[in-house]
Amino acid sequence: MSKFGLLCLAAWCIIVVGFAESKNPCQPPPLTSGILFVTAAKGLQAGGGQFNYDSPGKRVRFTDSEKIVKKAKYLDVLFLFEEGIFYEIDNKTSTCKKRPLLSTLHPMEIQPNMTDLGDMYMGSRIDSGQGLSMKNWVEMVPQLNGAFSVAVSKVGCLTLSSVLFTQSKDLLIFSFLEVVKEVKDPQAFVPPTFCDDVPLEPKGNTFFGFFLNQA
Repeated sequence: MSKFGLLCLAAWCIIVVGFAESKNPCQPPPLTSGILFVTAAKGLQAGGGQFNYDSPGKRVRFTDSEKIVKKAKYLDVLFLFEEGIFYEIDNKTSTCKKRPLLSTLHPMEIQPNMTDLGDMYMGSRIDSGQGLSMKNWVEMVPQLNGAFSVAVSKVGCLTLSSVLFTQSKDLLIFSFLEVVKEVKDPQAFVPPTFCDDVPLEPKGNTFFGFFLNQA
């Protein structure tokens, strides 16, 4: 996306935040899993693989899939928002890094202070089976120096896509596919035993900052 396009997108968000009506956000299902693609500016792929989300426990596990992305370093990361930490896990070498999580903001659900842009249709509203009813939410996020939007299904409140764009021209697009309302492996939210005695490293990051570093 060009610099002009990013500036227009940011300006659009500022305008709609000023005029849209604030409403109570919907709540996602307690447990969801599926495929997540993360794309950065200029089409760079920051990740692609399986995600598991525990909404009440505020836990997210993401693991790259070699079948989906081809890259030198594959991600396996566990975000624990209530504890304020995240783990970078390498099962091949049985090593782990434990870092501070600097923000609770993430794309899996609507934040309480987001603004509702109203109901929209992806695809066709008229032709049966060729469209999807959804709601769009947007928020200015000073801690990330940018704006953040989320599209969710009108029925079920499943996250469809999320976009972060910053004043420094960083861009992240999260696309959620094949989502189901369950997590088959509860151990997905438990760090491996080789992470037990790993010290907390001083350098932290946010959920979004982590993926920006992978692009």
